[in-house]
Amino acid sequence: MTVQPTEVWLHNFVIQQQANDLANGEVLQRTILCRHLLEFFNNSSLEEIQFELLQQGLFHPDEKIDIRSLQEQNSWEVVQKEYIKLKERWSGPSIPIYIFPLTAKQVITNKNGIAYPNVLFLLIAKLEREELQALFAHEYHHVCRMHYLNKSLQHMTLLDSLILEGLAESALQELYGDKWLAPWLNHYAFDHMLALWKKDFLANIHLEGLENHIEFLYGGRLPPWIGYCIGYAIVQSYIKNHSSQNLLITPSQSILVGSDFPL
Repeated sequence: MTVQPTEVWLHNFVIQQQANDLANGEVLQRTILCRHLLEFFNNSSLEEIQFELLQQGLFHPDEKIDIRSLQEQNSWEVVQKEYIKLKERWSGPSIPIYIFPLTAKQVITNKNGIAYPNVLFLLIAKLEREELQALFAHEYHHVCRMHYLNKSLQHMTLLDSLILEGLAESALQELYGDKWLAPWLNHYAFDHMLALWKKDFLANIHLEGLENHIEFLYGGRLPPWIGYCIGYAIVQSYIKNHSSQNLLITPSQSILVGSDFPL
């Protein structure tokens, strides 16, 4: 598979959107864009697929989208080249990749990626070339790791999720240096992370289902992004104690055992 021709679909959407004076934007988005995605969302309706992507930052049906900026930064070509390179580097699976505009109503970030075991979405605004490469690399690394784990999303454990994020960020560091690492990775001192690990995480590392990992990863009752920070710290301490070789195919439990975080 490869980067999909969403540029063509988006042009069609804009033409139809203008002809309908924005009145049927939701229907147009479903019929022109979401209908291509049915095979990746088992037993889901077009409405459910649309809702899922809108929750992740897909442009809203009533927005006037800017395709030109994505074309000017050669988004499709950049991602295709990076995909070919990283697929070989990581012996990764063949998957379809869909690039869509990020909603202008998203003011916190200019990008988001969504990785599933068999498909990848990039929702983007104007990005530097290497920033786009790093976004894709992070998400494709997730796909490669999930391919290795060979688990459904419902059977992934909290430990799997923590290691998944830590591995992806560590891979970015190896590829691009520190510039495109998530800015929150150094928000917490090691001792603080270790205390939270013992108090809140350790008893839950076998908790299954990605939907049950949200608070641990993003915070709420727990500090913001704490799971990402702990996952990265686990992987980095494993690298310090051992090496970065074959990390992609090292079991989550083995990475934890070889880290500075106790069982």
